[in-house]
Amino acid sequence: MRVKVSLMGRGLIGFNYNLQLAGLIYQSIRRANDDLAYELHSSKGYKFFTFSELRSKKRAVTKEGIFFKNCHFFVSSPRKEVISSLVEGLLQSPEVRINGVKFFLDSIEVLESPELGNSVTLSTLSPIIVRTARKENGKLRTIDLLPHESKFYENLRKNLVRKYESFYGEVREEIDFLKPISVKPKRIEIKGTYHRASHMTFGVKGDRKLIEFGYETGFGEKNSMGFGMVKVV
Repeated sequence: MRVKVSLMGRGLIGFNYNLQLAGLIYQSIRRANDDLAYELHSSKGYKFFTFSELRSKKRAVTKEGIFFKNCHFFVSSPRKEVISSLVEGLLQSPEVRINGVKFFLDSIEVLESPELGNSVTLSTLSPIIVRTARKENGKLRTIDLLPHESKFYENLRKNLVRKYESFYGEVREEIDFLKPISVKPKRIEIKGTYHRASHMTFGVKGDRKLIEFGYETGFGEKNSMGFGMVKVV
């Protein structure tokens, strides 16, 4: 299930706003369903939702950040209660702030799910992050992988398979990611840590259920912090 949240307002927002946008989503869910918000926030496992970057037809990039005049973002989840609670919470309090900039809720649109087959081309609405552990100087260190590394696709696949099994309680493994058509790296700071992620247009083929699940919950890691949301090209 996916919604488009449109906001009215204007102001300069810093480049690294993922945490603030995630906070807006959690706060809105909490107004409608405190138990669900607590479950999501306290969970150490997968949270099964993702959201896009802020998007706007009228924006200007400066050295300090991005100046938005009205904007929108998308939120997606295979859990309908996450989306319904988000919508209810936003309607209860239509004034929101992102990085200190005040916006007012303009509209919320529930989007129809596209028909996905066993092969589809996707493009990111928020960049994909994939990580691995490597030994450096005798110590294991978590590093971000990039699409030019084969390990990126191996871990991307494993992550999706594990998330699906965790959500549905069944194993589906037939999924392959094709060489990307385009890649644009992006560096994002969250709580003092910088992450290397990738905007991509890429092909995926295999089990339709896995593809649909990735479309709903996000590809790669840290989906609930605004990574891995895609659209159909």
